Amino acid sequence: MNKTSSKTKKLWKRIVAFTLLIPILFFSAILIYVYSQQDAIVQSQVESLNLTMNGKIQVADTHLEPFQNFPYVSIKIDHVQIFESKAENSAIILEVEDIYVGFKIQDLLRGNFDMQSLLIEEGFFNLVIHPDGSTNIQNAMALNESSEEEEEEGDAMDIHLKKIKLKNLDIHQLDETSNLDIETFIYWAKGGFNTKGEQIAAHIDTEFEMNIIDDGDTTYIKHKHFEFHTDLVFNEQTGLLTFEPSGLTMEHGDFDLSGTVDTKDDMNLNLEVKGTKPNFNMLIAFAPHDVVPVLERYQNAGKIFFNAEIKGQSLHGQMPYIEAVFGASEAYLENVERQKKIENMGFEGHFTNGKERKVETMEFSLTNMTAKLEEGNFIGSIFVQNFTAPEIDMQLDADFDLDFLANFLNLTSIENPQGKVAMHLKFHDIINLDDPEQALEELNQAYYSEIQIDDLSFTSSDLPAPLNDLDAHLIMKGDEAKLDKFNLVMGKSDLS
Repeated sequence: MNKTSSKTKKLWKRIVAFTLLIPILFFSAILIYVYSQQDAIVQSQVESLNLTMNGKIQVADTHLEPFQNFPYVSIKIDHVQIFESKAENSAIILEVEDIYVGFKIQDLLRGNFDMQSLLIEEGFFNLVIHPDGSTNIQNAMALNESSEEEEEEGDAMDIHLKKIKLKNLDIHQLDETSNLDIETFIYWAKGGFNTKGEQIAAHIDTEFEMNIIDDGDTTYIKHKHFEFHTDLVFNEQTGLLTFEPSGLTMEHGDFDLSGTVDTKDDMNLNLEVKGTKPNFNMLIAFAPHDVVPVLERYQNAGKIFFNAEIKGQSLHGQMPYIEAVFGASEAYLENVERQKKIENMGFEGHFTNGKERKVETMEFSLTNMTAKLEEGNFIGSIFVQNFTAPEIDMQLDADFDLDFLANFLNLTSIENPQGKVAMHLKFHDIINLDDPEQALEELNQAYYSEIQIDDLSFTSSDLPAPLNDLDAHLIMKGDEAKLDKFNLVMGKSDLS
């Protein structure tokens, strides 16, 4: 009985072991097959592309990576380069260290190389828009004459990328007509797309940094950090790229983006950007890179909104029409460390580049600016048009306590600040950016200011002696100035 039981147990162990061994052997056999064929798979595809397209692709070694994009079997391709043409001095378009291409096992066994996953990491991609409207990638991927005939006879192959990832990829888009370079450094991106017929549907999640370089000089879009989450559809026949309502984060500002881009009409944009926020993060996002950390020190809240539309062609030096309205109400800024707070803040803002869509027709305004400065008030407005030779119309009424202002701004260069300042300002003039001193030389009746200073005092290491007391009343109108009150006590000096 015991011998029979022992034999039965051994039999079941063999059956279980054999059952487990079959898939392991099968999977191992597949890996061995793929490993033996990986060079042939990659090289055959590269050779096929190099024969049919005008550009050139070069690759180094290939490696089998069975678990990189599991459940797909991946082939890793080292050091991939794409050139615009086959000429020896051809400009390089793409150069990346690693590309992982994932396939279904059953597809490989059938000889069907339908990519299911793609991972690209560590490298750069230079997209150049030539003056004739063509791009370097279009020129590289264009089919030669013999390939066009074969393409017309064959059916389009469907590609189903269920996983796509990018990591540390530096992308430049250079418009040779305007010499405008848009750099996007992708920290990470993931998503996938499905291509069938003329429609390409995609989902993208990404985090990146953007720099815009205009004719060699950086702009205010410098080291701006973005996150973007979107679903989009591209129609290959019409060239229309449609963005479903998407989430866009710039620095800490959250926006909603939607609209279309007509890629066959000089990248004709029709986009809307909207946002509402209970704090100033949306507006801080547009501040220059160096200013953002300063603004983020202040605790803030309020009813903030931003709405913009971007419409028109954007290639070959063309600027789309841009209009934005934004504002704040019931807002405050607080320096928590110094316990100083500006309350009841509000303003209405507007920006446009005008119907002619150029720097000369740009307009910017901030109106109905109000704020409560603890023991003072601020009311103002500013209107600027023509950013080449700005025409500025500004009005300002403010009164404040110097101690409050110094603490709120974290001014460390002065100590023991006391006193009150009140000012009234009207300014309307055209500033010549090539010769800004000219505005001071040609002051006219459009310039008016009045400053009242009472009991002002402070100490500073930058001064030879403490400023014990300053009382002054100054009125400037055009090129005339009237100082009807001036009393100064500084150290042992008394001037009045």
